[in-house]
Amino acid sequence: MASLWVAPSGPRIPLAPGESVLAALRRAGIELESPCGGEGVCGKCRVRVEEPQGVPETPHRRLLAGEVREGWRLACLLVPEGDLAIHLPADALLDARILEGERLSASRLAPAARVRWKRGAPWLEYEGAEPVALPGWGSPTAPKGLAVDIGTTTLVVSLLDLAGGRELSTASALNPQTAFGHDVLSRIQKGSTQEGLGELAAAVRGVLNRLIGEACREAGADAGEVVDAVLGANTTMLQLAGGIDPAPLGRVPFRVGIAGGRSYPAARFGLDLNPAARVYVPPVAHAFVGSDISAGLLACRFFEREGPLLFVDIGTNGELALSAGGRWLVTSAAAGPAFEGMGISQGMRAAPGAVEAVHTDGGTVDVRVVGGGPARGLCGSGLIDAVAALLRLGALEPSGRLRRPAEAGRVAPGARERLAERDGKPAFRLADGVFLTQADVRQLQLAKGALRTAVDLLLAEAGVRPEELREVVLAGAFGYHLRPESLEAIGLLPRGLADTVTFAGNTSRLGAGLLLLDSHLRGVLEALMEQTRHLALPESRAFQDAFVGNIGFPC
Repeated sequence: MASLWVAPSGPRIPLAPGESVLAALRRAGIELESPCGGEGVCGKCRVRVEEPQGVPETPHRRLLAGEVREGWRLACLLVPEGDLAIHLPADALLDARILEGERLSASRLAPAARVRWKRGAPWLEYEGAEPVALPGWGSPTAPKGLAVDIGTTTLVVSLLDLAGGRELSTASALNPQTAFGHDVLSRIQKGSTQEGLGELAAAVRGVLNRLIGEACREAGADAGEVVDAVLGANTTMLQLAGGIDPAPLGRVPFRVGIAGGRSYPAARFGLDLNPAARVYVPPVAHAFVGSDISAGLLACRFFEREGPLLFVDIGTNGELALSAGGRWLVTSAAAGPAFEGMGISQGMRAAPGAVEAVHTDGGTVDVRVVGGGPARGLCGSGLIDAVAALLRLGALEPSGRLRRPAEAGRVAPGARERLAERDGKPAFRLADGVFLTQADVRQLQLAKGALRTAVDLLLAEAGVRPEELREVVLAGAFGYHLRPESLEAIGLLPRGLADTVTFAGNTSRLGAGLLLLDSHLRGVLEALMEQTRHLALPESRAFQDAFVGNIGFPC
């Protein structure tokens, strides 16, 4: 049997007949960037074969002729016919940096799950369910709960003491489903077959249970003590974790297959907890506005603040909410993976080596790299900063056209030598070996155009002018790394709103924790979401017309 050797000191992996290098690496637990799910489209799953002579090429527009001669191939398209030695890119074995956000605390304790001792035996009393006996439950044992956030890219699990209201520990990891694609539509397509759904469900459940184990070990607890959980996730992630066919989410009329605002047995989501444990799913507003958003609105006190207030969760699918004059509106817009560094020529997650910030004083360019070492790529926050900086330097026109080296005279002196060309197209050198290309700028334009259009139409629907907004709340761990002035510079936010921006962190996890510790809030949130109207903006003609006008950058 042929084998794949990961040089210089990696494993030897037996190769099945017809198996691609990417599939073999995944089977061995080694992940490469593959936003397209291994379809040969994105060109990101690069490996270098040790002896390229005789190894078939894998033609792709992102593989330059010189790189092909050096042995670079796409792992998803390379099917070895015999033994093969490869070298992985430097980021193949690195996890992303995951921001876990604020620690949870509770001002009121009224958990849905309580353990009562009756006639010397422990019973679980769960709100809305009949009491259940808990065999093997010792008297010193304290009931625990989980606040879980299943993001498209990351998973976060927090363990809480239900009796004391304390957060005991938190564990996080990349969502393993990224191996099948970085956006929800890729996963809907993958999960639309029984086999694919099984793979996706097993992948996310396996990592969630590993994180639960890690959180319990750190806290000196046991998973059998966990009797309640609250699950924040977008609708696709909810259904995949629950083993529910996601296909209706991907086509009109976008039918949701899971009910929010109710509790399920933990086994429904494959979680290894106490057999009597329940999982509460907060309200789901729409196929593209899930329980993570309803939990997040609760966490940032969206329904209590004096408006107008705009809530924005920036990601592959951007979700937005507006509070204005006692009216509450929610919507979403498919932004694509550019904000997470995917679909970008040298894009990567916020791992060591990623350019995460770009600063300019109008002449020079300075970059900040995760980990402080040499730059190897560009993550989402760095992409936004870079485009904002290039607009200020004159290296990028409002239309989105990058200037070529021949136009250096129209660019700030300190940035002129950074103008470049790659594969005949204009580019800008951010650091040694790291470039922003014309195609990268176009990807960001599409992403920010979709979100800005949703902002504009949401405000118009409520009759609110941008200058009337009192606060813009940016949610999600990604938001912590963004600079409001850069968001305004690229036109994602209307002018004059940078000073109104606040960062709320991982509101999905925070909201899940509040719902875990105070069951009264569940009914409150369900009632409030009943009064919240969803706007199906992307399907409207108005969205399509306005989107075209929002592609460019502010002059």
